[in-house]
Amino acid sequence: MGKYYTLHEKIRNLAFASRAGLLLLQMISNWIIPDHEADAFRSPPDPNLSYGLSDNIVQQLFGGLIRWDAQYFIHIAEYGYTHENTLAFFPLYPLLVRYLAQIVYFPLQVILNYHSTIIVTAVVLNVYLFVKASELFYSLSRAVLHHEVLAYRAAILFCINPASIFFSAPYSESLFALLTFSALLNYERGGGWTAPAAFGLAAATRSNGLVNIGFVLYHKLQHCSTYYYKLRNARSSTSDQVSLVLVVLLTFNYTLVPLFVASFSVVVPFLLYQAWCYIKYCGDEASSALPPHLQSFVHANFLHSPESGEAEWCYAPIPFAYTHVQDKHWEVGLFRYYQLKQLPNFLLAVPIVLMIICHAALYFVDSPQVVWSLGIPHPRQLAAASLKRKTEEHESSGDDGTCAAGGKEQGNGDDAALNGTSAGEQQWCYSGVRAWKVFVYTVHGLAVCFFCLLFVNVQVTTRLVCSSCPVVYWFAAHVATSSSSSNTNSPSATRQKTPGKKLLPQKLLVPEPAQNLSKPFAVAFLSNFPQDFWGQVVISYFLLYFMLGTVMFSNFLPWT
Repeated sequence: MGKYYTLHEKIRNLAFASRAGLLLLQMISNWIIPDHEADAFRSPPDPNLSYGLSDNIVQQLFGGLIRWDAQYFIHIAEYGYTHENTLAFFPLYPLLVRYLAQIVYFPLQVILNYHSTIIVTAVVLNVYLFVKASELFYSLSRAVLHHEVLAYRAAILFCINPASIFFSAPYSESLFALLTFSALLNYERGGGWTAPAAFGLAAATRSNGLVNIGFVLYHKLQHCSTYYYKLRNARSSTSDQVSLVLVVLLTFNYTLVPLFVASFSVVVPFLLYQAWCYIKYCGDEASSALPPHLQSFVHANFLHSPESGEAEWCYAPIPFAYTHVQDKHWEVGLFRYYQLKQLPNFLLAVPIVLMIICHAALYFVDSPQVVWSLGIPHPRQLAAASLKRKTEEHESSGDDGTCAAGGKEQGNGDDAALNGTSAGEQQWCYSGVRAWKVFVYTVHGLAVCFFCLLFVNVQVTTRLVCSSCPVVYWFAAHVATSSSSSNTNSPSATRQKTPGKKLLPQKLLVPEPAQNLSKPFAVAFLSNFPQDFWGQVVISYFLLYFMLGTVMFSNFLPWT
């Protein structure tokens, strides 16, 4: 009997296959399409570095990945922060590449030079990080959505996400996604100090990692609510021997200290990096001399290096190198990118922005009680959700994960009685994209989206959202799933009332057909194109950006 693959293994296989296909596509497009002469940074080659046959092969295989900001990451990994522009790129990923390359270079130095070793290390590392991030994302989706079909399909969409090229090229997206998903999964499984530490490492990888502090605040707010109700119930059982004021004081005392420590864990890597930049560019100690070819490059392009003396931002009220460099060299600021010539970049970002906004609008309209409660349920609602999970877990793949308008679970009075509430009381959705656990991810997606639209270069919106916002994949999977299954799997179409028995689905929507479980790369969600219009739009968008982005990026053409 042949091997049967679990859904987790199939996600891992698909993630690896998508990277292999992307690398092949960029290699072919880089061969047959002439490179665009872009006005972008190119790290100056070392004239003393010898290139052999193996080095030329590396350039042919991976040259299409060393474009745009990848030039900066490779440059930093090889030479460090040689001039002011490089300070915009946070250190964790290039340092990880540097130290791994130094280890790998020892056995490979007979066939590769150090520059080629860094390129190979960066690409292989990102492939590994992406595969691990895909697995973590699948686990996170299951923990939040409680819906196997949506979780599986969302992970499939992550494997072919619109910003895929940036997860394989020497960029920090794969590492950032891995750290972010790891922290979020840790919170969904009960929380602990692992999550703030992972968020802190994410903030040392990309500046937008600071936004993750919202998850820390939200988690502690949930913790505070749970502890408050616990103390209040204890107060009631002791005949008011504990005053309500004392209950509140104990709640804040119990949660404020962990909140401060967790928040500090997220922020401190960013502050340490800014402190290091200040010491390097504003300190009195002499910096080590740059190699001659880098000195010539810095002087020829009028760049500021540590050898040039104190930088102009050293005397700013808040001497942060990052904000100065972004403002001076990338024109980051409120509405500064709103220029007519940037219209194509706005159009590139439109699909991902619309997905975030559409999901948020539908969520806020359909789940007002969740929104007004900030996604923090009452203990009675938690108990009802726990009971519902135990009684309906075997049916979770039998619908599309939707809830009726107004946040009520689809069902009848028997269902309400089962959940411990009256038939007229609103239920909080437990599974699907409108589940109450999705609230904080919805708010986070909106925050990232609007920050990109208002402050930063808008073309990076797609890759920032795709590397940090799980909700975009959940909503895309919902759109591509619910429509195609609505005629066959919705409760109104597939459930029949049997006297004395709970409503059961006649036809279940399974994550993967049984015949595909014995095939490592067979995925019905991609091979069977959705019949619904919006499902087709979603799949087409992901596949189009996957392929078009790879071709354009590998030839130095503008992309997201």
